[in-house]
Amino acid sequence: MIRNVNPPLADSSSAVSLLRVPVKPPVHLDRGWFHWLEGPVFDQIRPGPLDADLTAHGNGEPIGTKIIVHGRITDSDGNPVRHTLVEIWQANAAGGYIDSLDQSGFPLDPNFFGAGRCLTDHNGYYRFITIRPGPYPAMFRDGGRAWRASHIHFSIFGSSASSRLITQMFFEGDALIKHDRLINSITCPLGRDALIAKLDIDNTISESFGPPRTRPTLDGSGVLVDPPARSDANALLPRNPSALAYRFDIRLRGPRGTYFE
Repeated sequence: MIRNVNPPLADSSSAVSLLRVPVKPPVHLDRGWFHWLEGPVFDQIRPGPLDADLTAHGNGEPIGTKIIVHGRITDSDGNPVRHTLVEIWQANAAGGYIDSLDQSGFPLDPNFFGAGRCLTDHNGYYRFITIRPGPYPAMFRDGGRAWRASHIHFSIFGSSASSRLITQMFFEGDALIKHDRLINSITCPLGRDALIAKLDIDNTISESFGPPRTRPTLDGSGVLVDPPARSDANALLPRNPSALAYRFDIRLRGPRGTYFE
């Protein structure tokens, strides 16, 4: 009798494994499928129209500064990397992740889930709308503690990469960058600079007037007053579109290639 030495898919001693067990029967593919199909196949998991807007999935606006993160993904010769899946994940404005392993105790935002995805277009261009993530203190394996600068995690996956590529994006002008142990593990100044997104004021959206508040607010004397009646066109907007823009270009390889984890 041959014993089954493989552990069960769902192991009660590992809470994480219970969340990763397939709930549907396996799909059996033709034996030659992996040999003739050009991959990866995104048509079966094509991102939806709102997957790139991380601010659009709650019942209201998430807290924090809304930002646009955009750029191009190119190869070593500057050619666009087309039809490539770009995924991001990040902390909310308070520095908290929606993650069972996050033990920071920082508040979670019920209107912000911290993950999105999109496909690059014909020119290798991608674009996300999100919230600027907050910094947070981190503990490292050697026992050291240091603040992580605000950052966004990127995953690149497509036919131009033999495996998923992971990197992190930082923000120009963030004073915590010089204290962040991860980006400073890169000894080359140009390598560190390649991970820092630049403020793109030309693509920033600036609108002073948005939809009216629905609840009374305090006036200068501390009295609750109802929002004033408005007849301008912006009063009909579902949300204020204003957002700061940051440009983050990614080069997959070559002497000026982006550093990946």
